[in-house]
Amino acid sequence: MINFDALTLKAFVKENENFLAGAVIKKIQQASRREIIFHLRNNGENRKFYININPEFFHICFAEDLQKRGVFIPDSAPMFCMLLRKYIQNVRISKVEQPFGERILEFYFEYRDVLGEVQTLCLAVELMGKYSNVILYNYDTKIIIGCAHNVGEEKSKNRELAGTLPYIYPEKQTKTDILSEDAKSFEEKFSGNFDETSLAYAVSNEYFYLTVPIVKQALESLNIKDLAEINYQNLLEKLKDTVSLKNILPSLNDDFLMFSLVSGIGYNPCKSVNSMINDYFEFNQIQKILKQKKSKICTFLDTKIKKLKTLSENQKNKLLDIEKADNYRIKGDILMMNINIPVAEKVILQNPYDNYADTEIDLDTRFSVVQNANRYYKLYKKTKTAIEYAEEKISEIDEQLAVLEEQKFYAEIASNLDEVDEISVEIGIKSDIPVKKQAKKQINLEMHEIDGFKVYLGKNSIQNDFLLSKIATPEDLWFHPLNMHGAHVILKTNNQKVPDTVLLACAKLAKRFSAAWKDSKIPVIYTERKYVKKANSKLAFVTYKNEREIYC
Repeated sequence: MINFDALTLKAFVKENENFLAGAVIKKIQQASRREIIFHLRNNGENRKFYININPEFFHICFAEDLQKRGVFIPDSAPMFCMLLRKYIQNVRISKVEQPFGERILEFYFEYRDVLGEVQTLCLAVELMGKYSNVILYNYDTKIIIGCAHNVGEEKSKNRELAGTLPYIYPEKQTKTDILSEDAKSFEEKFSGNFDETSLAYAVSNEYFYLTVPIVKQALESLNIKDLAEINYQNLLEKLKDTVSLKNILPSLNDDFLMFSLVSGIGYNPCKSVNSMINDYFEFNQIQKILKQKKSKICTFLDTKIKKLKTLSENQKNKLLDIEKADNYRIKGDILMMNINIPVAEKVILQNPYDNYADTEIDLDTRFSVVQNANRYYKLYKKTKTAIEYAEEKISEIDEQLAVLEEQKFYAEIASNLDEVDEISVEIGIKSDIPVKKQAKKQINLEMHEIDGFKVYLGKNSIQNDFLLSKIATPEDLWFHPLNMHGAHVILKTNNQKVPDTVLLACAKLAKRFSAAWKDSKIPVIYTERKYVKKANSKLAFVTYKNEREIYC
């Protein structure tokens, strides 16, 4: 990931200062300790201003879809949110500033206190990694009113932050302004750096607003292949244009791991600086939350699977008693064949089931031979019943294991938060989504279009049930990998003849979302939806007939 830097903040402020300055904060919400949302209104337009001070994702932007990021508002507001509502809700932002070279955005407000006197308040949004914070202070007295999180002496001896303490700026960086630099001085400073990385670090350590990725992107845009022949004047002009925000082109690379204000090879342009910031951090936030939730589900299921496997092993050990049960029956039969023998603690009799070999049998001298035979028959019946119970229990455990392992597979292939939340609800993990929000969530199926045919994927039990019962019609085609975990695929035929190329593409889609996706070829079955039935009331388990196979 790339961090939210001072130049990105500068570009954001320049792009949005006309809306921010003069906007009224109509509503304030705090989704978590590190996420604050301002509902702003200006010039008849409403926007949600999102502040994130998480050390990993610190940034600001106008968010387009907060629920998509997994951001939900709790029922009760935290104390800092209540404090902000008291002082700045329904108040107009008088001006917005960014201190030179700093990753700090300051909002100024004219606030009238209980005595009717006008006070100037400042909300400082500090975007500085693990030191990120949101601080409300009185600009006239420089006294802090409140912070998103307090910083005590044990965390920082140089800069404590808490209500009633004076607000002081972070320590200034010992850098210079590149806009005041001349070409000769620039070349003298860096002419010895013939390695791209060392040059980028040297330049970023010397000037405000320039980070290592920005310098490297500037070098890339100049098509410099040999740094020994670099034209430092061209590089200086390029960096000055970047810092001055001339001809900027906000862009994201293909895998959303980098963003850039000057674009570059492999970057796709965004419609605005805000769109670049929102899309980049939204994607990476979702991926982090997705990874955490999937890990939580897999850990939860692994624990259950381990317990069931232990229970299964214990039951399988009882099956070893089947030989013992047969011995009890045989001894009972032998005794019934020799009911006239005298009763002793041990007797040796011939076993007709083993070529009349001598067999030693223990007897209880308190009972007759017949009674001893019945005692062995009772032991046989008891052991046999235990074995039958164990077999039934093993079958039940195997079915439960199949369900859990399929749920784990579905968790592993889940590609968005909705799918993960559906699995969490199904397996009984408490959701962090408020109940009211859960009720509004809809089942969104992944859909592909192949040569004009719509193809839907069911990637968990809830989606599979919805797909079979609500989406598919009797004539649609159902695809699934043979005898393995995999997504259910429904091809909407619309009563049309389906080309072989479309059937193959659907089979490949079923393979892609199967446990054997790495294999060279696997059998994929398909049949009409009307031949697919639910089995054993399990949402994900079905029976089918009239199937055909495709190897892909």
